[in-house]
Amino acid sequence: MSVWQRSCVVLLLCLASGCVTQPVVYDDERAQAVEETLIAFRAHEALAPFFEQALAYAVFPANWRVGTGFGGAFGTGWLLEDEEVTGRALMVEAFVGANLGIQGDRKILFFRSEDALDQFKRGRFEFTGQANASVATMGKAITPGYNPDVAMFVEVRGGLMLEASVGTQRYDFFPLQPLD
Repeated sequence: MSVWQRSCVVLLLCLASGCVTQPVVYDDERAQAVEETLIAFRAHEALAPFFEQALAYAVFPANWRVGTGFGGAFGTGWLLEDEEVTGRALMVEAFVGANLGIQGDRKILFFRSEDALDQFKRGRFEFTGQANASVATMGKAITPGYNPDVAMFVEVRGGLMLEASVGTQRYDFFPLQPLD
C-alpha cells in the first residue's frame, strides 16, 4: 500500500470516528427548523387528532430522496416527548421500483403507544411502503401505515420525483447528552 493510499485510509477513519463521537446538540438553528416544521404540520386541521393523541412525535425538517430505479433517502430529525426534545433521529431509506428524480420533503411520525416509542428509541424501528409524485413544490406523498401504533405524514418541499416503489426506512435514535 502506497503512502498516498495509507493517508487516505487514515483520513477516512478520522472522519468516520469524528461522526460517531460527535455529540448530539440541539441548538437554536435546529430548534427553529423544528418549530417551522411543526407550524406547517399543525396548520393541517386533519392532523389535530394526531397531535392530541400522540405520546410523542419525531419531526424531520429536511429530508432528501433520490431515485433512478433504485433509490435512497436521508434525513435527521428530533424526537419530542411532552413537547421537549429528548434526542436526535437519523432516517435512512432504500427503495426499488419505478422512480426517477430528486425531492426534498419534511415529515412527522406520531407514536401512539409506549411499545412503538420504545422500539423507535432502541433503533429497531422500520417503516415500509410508499407512493409519491411531485413536481417543483407541488406534490403529494402518501405513505401507507402498516403499523397501527405509528402514523407518518410527509410534506413535499420541492424537487421533481415520480415514484411508485417499495422500500424500507430505518430510524436510529441518539439521546441528547446533558450540557455541562
